[in-house]
Amino acid sequence: MPAGRDFLSFLWIFLGLVCFQAHGLLQAGAEQKGGGMAGPGLPEQVGQWRLEGQEESYNPETLFDYMDGAAELYLAYNFRSLKTARYSKGEGPRIVVELYEMASSEDAFGIFSFEREDKEVGVGQGSEMGGGILRFWKGRYFANLYGEEEVPETSILALGKALEALIQEQGRPPQLLALLPEPSQGLEPKSVRFFRNHVCLNQRFFIANKNILLLGPETGGVLALFSGPWGRVHLVMVQYPSQEKAGAAEASFRSAYMAEAGQKGRLRTEDGRWTGAVREGDIWVGVFGARSEEDLAEILDMVLGRIGKR
Repeated sequence: MPAGRDFLSFLWIFLGLVCFQAHGLLQAGAEQKGGGMAGPGLPEQVGQWRLEGQEESYNPETLFDYMDGAAELYLAYNFRSLKTARYSKGEGPRIVVELYEMASSEDAFGIFSFEREDKEVGVGQGSEMGGGILRFWKGRYFANLYGEEEVPETSILALGKALEALIQEQGRPPQLLALLPEPSQGLEPKSVRFFRNHVCLNQRFFIANKNILLLGPETGGVLALFSGPWGRVHLVMVQYPSQEKAGAAEASFRSAYMAEAGQKGRLRTEDGRWTGAVREGDIWVGVFGARSEEDLAEILDMVLGRIGKR
């Protein structure tokens, strides 16, 4: 019988370990389904504004449950997870806080830049406040805060600063930004957008229905407006993983967009404006809307000069 008791003891210990491991696996699965993420949490309280209820978490598979219409945009910037919660002072309107974790700081900057248009307010590594909405990026994170009804902007800003303090990391903006000409040379800083695919590019500046620039997860591009003696033009700059892929994109663009230009790489469009494209190593550059061929050449030379100094 002692041997029987030893067997029963072993059996109970074994079953206990199995149940413990199963619980851990189920819990991990639940966190994955809900989008639980490591990294900074959300503030418990800022002034009189307290966290209401529990945080909600979402991952790439469940993001559509939170935002059916805009999820594609975030996924295009390599979205990883979302934490969101509401804050209240008891009765009255709530403040919604959304903290998005992206795959990289470039992606966090990209989603921030996509709709940038309001004044900078000094939160994170880049921010804007307008219409009761605070948006900022820092490290791999992008934050969006707003009142469900009219809320003082000072309250939203205080909550945003408290959230920003919990994000310990600093990120690096896209390297392509350093290759853009300076504002003194005509750059409109708030017009700068970072993109990865042709859908995002087309929403801000339409080039073609098809992906003629061969954009994808491994590419990074910037779109910017320039004003000067040449009028107002669009600049598109894309960096590819290799010179070979940049060359393939250059050939694809010329074939689909400006076949009539031949090897010259410059074309007068139906509206009388000029479009030109060049490649320098792994970087492709396109200028759209110049008033003359001379203006086009001046802008391209200015951009190529910046690229040559990298």
